[in-house]
Amino acid sequence: MKKIVKTVGLISAEIATVKKMRKPHSYDGFIGSGGKLAVGVKGMDVKYNPINEDLTLENINIVLDKITTDNENVSILVTPNKEALLARNDSYDEMPERVLGALNVFRSSKDVTPAKILISENLAKKVFGTRIIPIKKTPAPSTDATDATTEESELDIIKRNSVSHQQFESRSGNYFKFTAYTCNDVCYKTNDLRYKPEAMKAYYETLKPINDTAEETSNAITSARDVRIDSYFDNTKGARFIFNQVKKYVASTYGTKSAEYKIVKGLPFPNLIAKTKRKPSASN
Repeated sequence: MKKIVKTVGLISAEIATVKKMRKPHSYDGFIGSGGKLAVGVKGMDVKYNPINEDLTLENINIVLDKITTDNENVSILVTPNKEALLARNDSYDEMPERVLGALNVFRSSKDVTPAKILISENLAKKVFGTRIIPIKKTPAPSTDATDATTEESELDIIKRNSVSHQQFESRSGNYFKFTAYTCNDVCYKTNDLRYKPEAMKAYYETLKPINDTAEETSNAITSARDVRIDSYFDNTKGARFIFNQVKKYVASTYGTKSAEYKIVKGLPFPNLIAKTKRKPSASN
């Protein structure tokens, strides 16, 4: 009995050396629990001898190595993807001001017809993600000192319109159509370097490589996450299934009241896949 107590004490001490994760319900926390499971099984006696090879200590360590690698493969892609998405957002954030500036140049150009302006405005609204309706005019300045209403510029109104639903390629395509029509018109003339046709075209040419990089890094991290999900949560070979099967084997071999089962019983292996929200039924 003293020998058993001493052995369990040594196992518990070794488990205590496994790094304690700050977030038990995370992939890192899952790996931490897997490490503790491997340490616990390693310290058990010869009674731990499963026929199922998936439950052997050797396979536990193989699975643990794989999920660690798959998790690291996702982690190393997070920063490049984040940087690429931020770079794309920063680049596309310039678009409304560029389009509105060019549109105002066109509106004020000599000999331009109202029909042409209307076409240009409608093309601009496609870039902004708004419906083809007249752009709301800026309210006249208030003469009442007590009126605290904040005026909105045309650009403020445009930026307030959500374009998050639009694909970036679609937005850049609409930008190209706008500039092709507006900035190439014979009436379009400006001394502002920002809105000259060549500057508008140069900006457009920067969008594709930035968007391509964002798409490539997003696809890479999505693929890596898919691999990670399979290695963690496959219904027959995933780490979660195997590790929980190990816990059941320990319970059946040593008993649910045993010191051995106590070591592995509380190790969490949660399902970390985001659950899809159920749509409310008609009765709710």
